[in-house]
Amino acid sequence: MNRILAIALLAVALPAQAYQFLTGYDEAPTIAAALERVKAQPGRHVLIYFGMSEFCPPCKETRAILNSDAVRDKWRPNYMVVNIDIFAPSAAEREVIDQAQVRWAPVLVFLNGAGKRVAYARQLRGSPEAFQLNEFVSQRQYAMSTVGRLSAQDYDPSRLSRAAAETPRFDDRPRLRDVLAQKHEQLSGAQIRQLLSGKRIRKENQEWFLTLDFGEKNFLGATGSRKDGRGDMRGVGKWYVTKKGKLCVELTQVARDVDETWCRHVFRAGETYYVVKDLRPERLAYRFTLQ
Repeated sequence: MNRILAIALLAVALPAQAYQFLTGYDEAPTIAAALERVKAQPGRHVLIYFGMSEFCPPCKETRAILNSDAVRDKWRPNYMVVNIDIFAPSAAEREVIDQAQVRWAPVLVFLNGAGKRVAYARQLRGSPEAFQLNEFVSQRQYAMSTVGRLSAQDYDPSRLSRAAAETPRFDDRPRLRDVLAQKHEQLSGAQIRQLLSGKRIRKENQEWFLTLDFGEKNFLGATGSRKDGRGDMRGVGKWYVTKKGKLCVELTQVARDVDETWCRHVFRAGETYYVVKDLRPERLAYRFTLQ
């Protein structure tokens, strides 16, 4: 059985969150502290909540579900929570994010008292889904599930370097199928032009948070910062909409590993917009929001 890479900073205190994530839950300042408390309360699990304090409507939707009275009443007795902000992390939080290989949000990772990962979830889409997930974890149904047994992996500080090299990352990026599973709309070319002309959006790709300004005469300005905190970028270019209704972006003067030259379909689901290369359900769907 593979192990996920270990959290080397288990004992490093994460600073108190300036932004409220899950409220009304029992929280711990570190994963190590959470595990210690869970060992003394064998009926509980550790929940590591990776969220974003900005630029993430799906995070707001998931928090609204988990912070509702009905869901919180069911979840609170079962979990010791550690909140981590991937949008504006501290140095200690960034280490955890990098080692857990989380690049999108929201992500929920569940550990048992031995520090073994027993469940993993992304965006929740309603209270029934939250109740089902809680039952799966709290009643230890993962121990009876083939998927649960195969996916259980340890957070083991002694194996950090080897695990980092051996463990495949979880692909937590949204796909078009995730968008289509929601109430959604595919935007026409006219709708795209009306939506974006003169507007600023916040967009993310696998490695970057980006701000794009859609100006007059198809001018495009861009700034961004790497998700790992190791660089910034600034660029200019152009944007346009094709006859087939696809949004096209062409950026120049950017960091070497920022690939923002593309044409994409645009979808809206709730408050979130997505761009996808084609209409295959497995295609990656990169989200953006109007600022």
